[in-house]
Amino acid sequence: MFIFNQYRMKVLSEVSRLHYKKHALVMAILLLICGACCLLFPFMAGMYLAYITGMMFMICGFYTLYCLLVFRTQHWKSKLISAVFAIAWLLLGYSFIANPLVGINSLSIVFCCLFIIGGVSRIVSGFTMRGRAGAIWNVLIGVFDLLIAAIWLGLNPSQSYLFTTAFIGLEMIFSAGGFISLRKKLSLAQPKKLAMKDSQ
Repeated sequence: MFIFNQYRMKVLSEVSRLHYKKHALVMAILLLICGACCLLFPFMAGMYLAYITGMMFMICGFYTLYCLLVFRTQHWKSKLISAVFAIAWLLLGYSFIANPLVGINSLSIVFCCLFIIGGVSRIVSGFTMRGRAGAIWNVLIGVFDLLIAAIWLGLNPSQSYLFTTAFIGLEMIFSAGGFISLRKKLSLAQPKKLAMKDSQ
């Protein structure tokens, strides 16, 4: 993840600037390819997403078990909580790998909950900020989030599977656009710094 503001971009050295430009371009290309695959081949892409998510959950579970063996001096309550989470990660990961359709539909429920939470918080924020710039937009976006969540929850499992895969694909494409924009800003900031060096 790249986190930049105008100040950080100004103080970057030329080597760091070129480094981030290269990585931003690579990330943009990878996200565009993955996003396009999710939109063009939603069924196969959804299966691969479920497998990758399942493997990540299982890695988290095995790592938690490894931490239990390494840090044996911790309190028994901490050990119990870690063991419960490790078993939960492993079972969740296995369910994603064994049944990708159920795994992706589980992700869709999580996304729906996030949309509902985001929509309600935006609406509350909009009414709290009423009279200020952007308050109406907050309310409208919040209502739009709730509509998306309602439509998502109303889909059957097969439709929800395809919708979730398409949503992830669109998210990847928009993220690629963000990396392209970052690379452009890094390119525009470079001549200014070179001009300052020449003037000295």
